[in-house]
Amino acid sequence: MIENDKKFLENSEEIFNWTYPGATLYYKDCDLKSNVLNQFKEGQILRNGYFLDVSWKGAGIVKNTRFIIASSKAAKLHEINPDVEKYGHCCINANSYFKVLNIYQLKDKTQIFLLHIPANGLDYFSKVSSNFDQQFIDKAKKSFDDKIEMNPIPELLEKRWTERTDFPVGMDGYNNFYPLETITPIPKQGEPLYSGIRNLTNDNSEINNSKIKIEDKPRGLWNSLFGK
Repeated sequence: MIENDKKFLENSEEIFNWTYPGATLYYKDCDLKSNVLNQFKEGQILRNGYFLDVSWKGAGIVKNTRFIIASSKAAKLHEINPDVEKYGHCCINANSYFKVLNIYQLKDKTQIFLLHIPANGLDYFSKVSSNFDQQFIDKAKKSFDDKIEMNPIPELLEKRWTERTDFPVGMDGYNNFYPLETITPIPKQGEPLYSGIRNLTNDNSEINNSKIKIEDKPRGLWNSLFGK
């Protein structure tokens, strides 16, 4: 085996074990303009620079776009905070990475399927697809086929929830993709949540500790979430 292959496969088992076992589907609906929606491509790697609010509850869709996310590292905030229990509120940490596995259009709705991947698995997932990916894709498509015929969940249409979810994954407040070459600094106000999510999800391995340099200042959505 050549040296590059050894390096590439070095952490493959750890990457696999971080990503797939225990992965659950989560939902986030939003309205996207066509020029934003069309920027998403299958196989694309995304970095999400903010705390990503999602729900374990999925039903009918009112918005034009659904992000369905397979993650093993979403913190179940609804289990510890009764105020958000009705939303099925879960949260995926800031500076999380995702691979776009599938984009599925049905009627006038679009579902974008994302796989949550570790920070040190970007090279691996840019080159490798697993049999598990196709199983997840089939499951996600069936979910959309079934749920598009259902009534929406009223709680997920409340202003309090839609204000936290009605924007795309992986983009800043200007609808530009967060760069993969840097990571967004966590504002001081967000540090307890960042650490709490890592602890709640047992996400303390080196495989998800990014070695990428930090941006000089937060971008986009941080201002609305935590102030200037």
